[in-house]
Parts: sequence; structure tokens; C-alpha cells
Amino acid sequence: MRALPKFEMLLMLIKKSAKNASPSKKNTSLLKKNAPLSQKNASLPSENGPDPRLPRYLQVRDDLLQRITLRSWAADEALPSEDKLAAEYEIAVGTMRKVLDALVTDGVVERVRGRGTFVARAAERSSMLRFVRIHGKVKSQLPTAHIRSMTTAIPPAAVADKLKLKPRDKALYLHRTRSLNDEIVLSEHIWLPLARFRKLQKYLKSNSPPFLYPVYESECDVLVSRAIDDLTAKPLNRANASVFKLKTKTVAICVERLMLDHAGEPVEWRTSFVPAERFQHSAEIL
Repeated sequence: MRALPKFEMLLMLIKKSAKNASPSKKNTSLLKKNAPLSQKNASLPSENGPDPRLPRYLQVRDDLLQRITLRSWAADEALPSEDKLAAEYEIAVGTMRKVLDALVTDGVVERVRGRGTFVARAAERSSMLRFVRIHGKVKSQLPTAHIRSMTTAIPPAAVADKLKLKPRDKALYLHRTRSLNDEIVLSEHIWLPLARFRKLQKYLKSNSPPFLYPVYESECDVLVSRAIDDLTAKPLNRANASVFKLKTKTVAICVERLMLDHAGEPVEWRTSFVPAERFQHSAEIL
């Protein structure tokens, strides 16, 4: 065999490298898997997509979370079956089950036995009202909601920090009470980022819904998902005591709540007061 000139050997090496660089059928499949995971996300900037350094099931989890946040499925709407989602993402059904388990743990979706997996929504009735002793004749009686004041303002620094607002960002402030049989049982001070809740102000000028979270969704396209509550006992100041027609420094339970959307972004900061004599905490531990 004749010895190849150096330039011929170099040419062969270049051709071999070019052949290896072209995507094979197998590599094409891998590239497809690492491409944007959903059609909706394909138009988003790459930095908003799943981190390709993460394990595959975490990439799928993050992609599904983003699709839910973008409202590909509405609250209480069923996701496609595990089989269909697994086929869409080209992963095993067991891996998809692991993905959904992670979303269930995060409170983003919930499983209903025999029916499927549904996008979760925060249940306001069973959340804040579990702190109130029901005095109505009917146990399931809904309280009457009344918005006492509503305004836009730059919130206190502590509130802005909770909502991750910039120093000059405005917020929508609501003071709302809820009553049973003409007795006020709950007084709420609510702060919302104005950029996301501008439409709510117009709606509440002519409506006083018993629950706000469904209105956040219908009017502002904000789907709340998770609440973090802190409870402390505090004496009522003059303004809060007058709401309940009680003496100043009457002991009340203060419920501080941070509400998050499915993406984990803060959407509401709420401080509520319940007089101690009207307080009742109910919890189910599974």
C-alpha cells in the first residue's frame, strides 16, 4: 500500500470529521428531545425554557409547569392522560408519572381517583374561612363580602418586598370585610400588584363577590395556586377595633397570607384579623 501524502491524509480526516458531525437518525432524535418541549414554548425566549442540564423528567416537569402557567389548561381542567403526555414528550409512562407526582407535591395539579389529573386551583372558601367560627343558622352559609375601601398606591416597603415590587411600582389596595348575620367576622387588608390586577379595580366598583380568587382568574387571568399563612395573636389597634365594634387592644388572631401563582410568583399579600372570640382553626392532616 502506497503511503499517502500528508495533504491527502489531512483531506481524508476532514471528510471523516464532516461525516461524523452530520446528525444521524439517532442523534436527530436526541436533538428533537432537547428542543423546546411544547409548541407553545417554542416561541418563548430560550432562557424561559427548561434547563437542558437538568434530568429529563425535571425538564418535562418545568415545561408542563410553564404550559399550565400560560393557561394551556384552565383551572379544574383535566390534563391529557399519562400515556398521551408520555408519547408527546417521548418518555416512558413511568417517567411521566414521576413528573406528575412532582407537580402534585408542589400543589400545581391534583389527582382525582378514577377521573384523572386536574389543574389545581386555590380553594378560598376552605382556606381563609377555616379560621372563622360560623355563627349562621346553616353551617354552609356563605358570608357577605363588603369592600370598604379601594385605592392604588405605592405600598409600604415590607409589602413591596413580599410582592417583589420595584421601589416605585404601585399596588391595588382593598379593605374588605366579611359578615355573617350582620356580624363582621373577618377584616382583610389586601395588596395586589397593579400591573397584573388593573382590570380588577373596575370590576369591583360594581361587584362584591364572596370569593376573590375565581375573579382573579376570570378578570385578570391570574390563577392562584398556593398560600403561605402565618398566624399570630395581636391586640387590635383603634382602626381595626372599630371595624368589629370592639374595644381597642381586644385580642385578635392576625393571619398574614402570601399567595403565589403556579410559577411561584407572589400575587397577593393579605393581612386578616379575626377577633379571638370568633376564631376557629380547622385542619385536616392526612
